[in-house]
Amino acid sequence: MDEHFLPDFPFVNGMNLAWIEFGRDVGVDPFFPEKEYHPKLDKFEEAMDFVKNLGGNMIRWWYHTNGSTNPTFDTDQKVVANPSFFHEDVKKILDLAHRKELKVQICLWSFDMLKEQWGADVNRNKKLLTQDEYLNAYIENALVPLVNFIGNHPALFAWEIFNEPEGMTNRYAKHWTGFKERIEITDIQKFINRTAGAIRRNQPNVKITNGALGFLTSIKDDQKGFWNAYSDDNLISQGKDKLGYLDFYNIHYYNWARSKGSPFHNEYNLNTLDKKAIIGEYYPDDLSFKEGSNDNDHNLPTILAQDLGVALSDMQWAGSIVWSWTDRTSYNERNRMADIIKNISDSVQREIV
Repeated sequence: MDEHFLPDFPFVNGMNLAWIEFGRDVGVDPFFPEKEYHPKLDKFEEAMDFVKNLGGNMIRWWYHTNGSTNPTFDTDQKVVANPSFFHEDVKKILDLAHRKELKVQICLWSFDMLKEQWGADVNRNKKLLTQDEYLNAYIENALVPLVNFIGNHPALFAWEIFNEPEGMTNRYAKHWTGFKERIEITDIQKFINRTAGAIRRNQPNVKITNGALGFLTSIKDDQKGFWNAYSDDNLISQGKDKLGYLDFYNIHYYNWARSKGSPFHNEYNLNTLDKKAIIGEYYPDDLSFKEGSNDNDHNLPTILAQDLGVALSDMQWAGSIVWSWTDRTSYNERNRMADIIKNISDSVQREIV
């Protein structure tokens, strides 16, 4: 087996930030170009201290998000060179994390880029996702300069290409509301392949991943109707870049996936996955299933929120990144997040390097 299939890294114990200002942590106002957005480092520090003081080691943060304020585009809707402060601001976040002895997983894009949201130009974003000349302009003018500026920064854990890109497809998320445009899963695979290849070609020592919706698109299990859209073969077959593969997987879990799609009920298995996988999102809530489904999930014992992270370790997953600092702000919610991170730290006792 090729070495990149099973990268040797220890258990990830972290939290989704995932933003302080949605789509506006770093960027330029789309309506008033003289207005710049810079990261509120005091707010970043508050979240980082929360994780650090509990023994955690990871923050997951979103960068472009929906493309509303970065990258920058010309009148032909093509990406042009970033203002230099974009790169400097990202480095400031990483520098802060390094001082805290934390790592940051930077998620570039989210499915939000095709939703009707403030400042998001959906038509422009769809061109970026589906047409080579627009994708190439993004890679050459925004992605590669950023990746090279950051280099192999000691606080960078990985570049994550997408957050749940399946949300932009009718195949997996036709029921999701608020979308102005849709694309195909093959468009997503090609985009990941080309961007991952560009990152690896310029910075061969950094890790690359992608945030999958769930087991549905990241586990090879024909009996359950699951497939791995992000395997090397599937990515390369669409984008044709042999360097455009992932180093490890990020898989999300919410209880719509029931127990058959649950990393808390299914052990990591090399027969269904060819690389390590982090559980990159899940709620810090007690996990149980209501009656009424045609399965027997309601008979399963409740997993208390405080035990979720340790359960992932017990099931041999590579990490836990709980969701999220941004929208779980009540006293009880923060306490549950704290318990998850602390219990992993106490029980697993492995530090990220």
